[in-house]
Amino acid sequence: MTKRKPQIQSLAAKQAESRRPFMGEDILNNLDLGLMLIERVRKILADLDQLTDVIPSFGPFLELGAGSAQRSAALMNRYPVDGVATDISQSSLRNAPYVMSLLNFTRLPLLICCDAHHLPFLPNTFQFVFAYQTLHHFENPIPVVAECYRVLGKGGYLFFNEEPMDSHLRRFLRGGRTLNNPPTRLQRWSYRLHMEKVFWDDGQAERRAGITEARFGMDLWRQALEPFSEIDVEINSHLRIRSDLKKRDLISWISGMIGGNVKGYALKAGGEPATDDFRQRLICLDCGANLPGNLDRQLRCTKCGRVYPIMENILRILPSELEVELYPQPFGNSPS
Repeated sequence: MTKRKPQIQSLAAKQAESRRPFMGEDILNNLDLGLMLIERVRKILADLDQLTDVIPSFGPFLELGAGSAQRSAALMNRYPVDGVATDISQSSLRNAPYVMSLLNFTRLPLLICCDAHHLPFLPNTFQFVFAYQTLHHFENPIPVVAECYRVLGKGGYLFFNEEPMDSHLRRFLRGGRTLNNPPTRLQRWSYRLHMEKVFWDDGQAERRAGITEARFGMDLWRQALEPFSEIDVEINSHLRIRSDLKKRDLISWISGMIGGNVKGYALKAGGEPATDDFRQRLICLDCGANLPGNLDRQLRCTKCGRVYPIMENILRILPSELEVELYPQPFGNSPS
């Protein structure tokens, strides 16, 4: 079978992601929003507690699509590790102090506004890279997973959850139907049976906002994770089908036919071991030079002179063309 050519996420989709709203005080005052964040924290802590049997260390770590950084903060406040929360939306990262207050957390990760296709770190920097509800916001996961592989050190792990595995059966049953807001009576019953995503597409709202909502099949998942030496995924959160994605056996066929939520981990066996000095391993995206580790003020490349802004404790490191397209105005004057 011919491998699907990796595609770079469109500029329009990156712009839509970068314009996610700043919530600020609403995080503290909106009960539904607060409960949602608390549930996300509960879920990652449950996942991490299970992973301790497999993964020897969670640090240093990097999170892709961190949003308001609640998961990274939960990791740091549960385990004695340090790391980075990244997102292309600077407004989302600005929510982090409010999340810290809501959850009574004391330790906050380094916040970097960057593009997952251009992670601003040297190879072999992190021991643990993770993402929730992130990979399907790209047309193709292969380039993003390749970046995760690059920045992971020897013996490092990639972990992901709340990602979709699509199938011909699901596409047939789903047709062109989308979930209503509020849901119809039939859809409410489907929610109770955990069948809503089988018969309706749940990504319509984000697509209307210009955000990519992709659905990957088994073959594309295989291609994306191919560089890793050990893979363990759980397909369909209710049937909990386990697979390494490498064997093309009956289990693999059933998994690809049924699809559903995918979570799992993948081990990088090669490379050099990661160290704890990830702040000293930042790179300039214009010339590739190692950036100075002083993050108190603006960060200037000593080789090419490019300046990367640091505002409200958020470091922004984007390719020059993306910087112009996504953040043309000074940080304080950009729309929230």
